[in-house]
Amino acid sequence: MDERPFPLPTSDKTTLKLRLRLPLLSFVLVLAAALLLPHQVWNTLLIGLGGLFVVGYVWMRQLATHLHASRQLRYGWVAVGDRLEERFDLVNGSAVPALWVEIIDYTNIPGYRTAVVRSVGANQHDYWRETAVCQQRGQFTLGPWAIRSSDPFGLFQLTRFYSQTEEIIIHPPVHGQLPIPLPTGTSSGQARVRQRSWQATTNAATVRDYAHGDPLRWIHWPVTAHRDSLFVREFDQDAAGDIWILLDCAATAQLGSGANGTIEQAVLLGASLAARAVRENRAVGMAAYGRSPQIVHTGRGQGQQWRILRALALLDADGRTSLQTALLDLGRMAKRGTAVIVITPSGETNWLPELVRLAQRGVQCDVVLLDRPSFGGEGNSAVLGTAVRQLGFTCQVIRQGEVGTPLEEQERRGFWEFRVSGTGKVVAVKTPQR
Repeated sequence: MDERPFPLPTSDKTTLKLRLRLPLLSFVLVLAAALLLPHQVWNTLLIGLGGLFVVGYVWMRQLATHLHASRQLRYGWVAVGDRLEERFDLVNGSAVPALWVEIIDYTNIPGYRTAVVRSVGANQHDYWRETAVCQQRGQFTLGPWAIRSSDPFGLFQLTRFYSQTEEIIIHPPVHGQLPIPLPTGTSSGQARVRQRSWQATTNAATVRDYAHGDPLRWIHWPVTAHRDSLFVREFDQDAAGDIWILLDCAATAQLGSGANGTIEQAVLLGASLAARAVRENRAVGMAAYGRSPQIVHTGRGQGQQWRILRALALLDADGRTSLQTALLDLGRMAKRGTAVIVITPSGETNWLPELVRLAQRGVQCDVVLLDRPSFGGEGNSAVLGTAVRQLGFTCQVIRQGEVGTPLEEQERRGFWEFRVSGTGKVVAVKTPQR
């Protein structure tokens, strides 16, 4: 909101001010007339106007003391395509009704507006929910906000400001089905790594004598029973290598805007590939060189996925680092045997020599090209993809719209909500998007 009815205080504050000055001026003129030209008409008008001011002021003092509001976010973790929902509570503990209460909100979430007008009777409570579909990833704030009301005559205005804010990060969407396989790294296939792992993996190589401190779940019971002595499994390191996902964030390479732009398509692909790697218990990391670089070193588990999604949520396509320089820097972090997925809308070829040098150091490189013509740009991504394949790399060309967004899928499917029936049973109900 650009137009603000009052400057934003830095703390909770309640103000009561005169809204209309014309009745006050009329009261002064009538008072002057009653003193200079005594007459019953002036006395009647004086009592009437004075009574309005007294009633209006007492009315607003009651609301200033007993009218309160609160808001509560229902879900703190949301992604693009999810429904953001808040509950608002308005409590009037005074002996007079609040004929209208305006909600003024300075939340900066795109497409989310909670500016409404409600009414609440004397000693009554009102609540309602505000919802919106998250349309844009990023870091935003809920609040600050305020409530505003007035007396029946419109003479005074009450404003109660709530300074508390709540940070909310809208994460990028995750697509369940992608036509892009995960690379296995240079240690793929049937070959096993000769080095032993100090942690349990999916590859159990052999058994050895039990040593003090070995977890009981490592005990190999068939061998233990056969040899009449405790034996534990010894694990090989996973055959598949770690995965790095590199997003080209050079501002000069981007095309389009909003959900149809190349950067949003790249973020969607990066988030989806990272989520798949986590599901397959692969170590995955992410590198994106925007003006504020987002680097997440390789790791496993759901926490790693959240770290990557948070980094992608904060990513901007305003980088000055070329893809060639980004590959050079990533080469210092990627170890031999790992795999790199490069996602780029670039139509240039100057980064291909650095890609070859990265592969020569034992790093498997896969490329995902965003088709520039389909995003409204110039160049021939199909020819560039052929050149990448001739160098011995796996390359896929993704056209605009080829991978649908979860926002589009959500619009078709609707949303699930949990409601309580008359018998007290909680049931799930699908509601269409509003």
